[in-house]
Amino acid sequence: MKKLLTIILSAALILSTTACGFNSELEALKKENEKLKAQLESSEKKDTPKPTQNSTPSPTENQSADNNSTYELTAGDYEIPGDIPAGKYDIIAISGDGEFILDGNDNFIDERMSSNAEENSNAIKERKNASLKDGNSITINYNLKVQLVPKN
Repeated sequence: MKKLLTIILSAALILSTTACGFNSELEALKKENEKLKAQLESSEKKDTPKPTQNSTPSPTENQSADNNSTYELTAGDYEIPGDIPAGKYDIIAISGDGEFILDGNDNFIDERMSSNAEENSNAIKERKNASLKDGNSITINYNLKVQLVPKN
């Protein structure tokens, strides 16, 4: 009797485990998971774009190149002076919204910025006289695009 019960339970166990392997819902979830993994890997491989430099008209002819150039930055990480020269800048949100973070030894800025700050009461459109020093780093999050305008 015990042998018969053991055989029946073993057969039931084998049938139940093999039935789980043919679950179409499980297979669909596995395929979706693989697609999401591929998307994540492709987004991780993208390089952070370097800032674009735009020349602005110079009020006097004696200014250096660094003093008459603006920089547009999108989401990513940037180093001072590797990506942007050290100096004092006005930071202006020109599109989107997100976080602007400046991290350095003696200064730290963490601002929620928006190009449409009137509608977003928690955000600002412009930060004046930000001091960017050698060794500082800038992080921009979300879809924020800012312009750095050098100060004299």
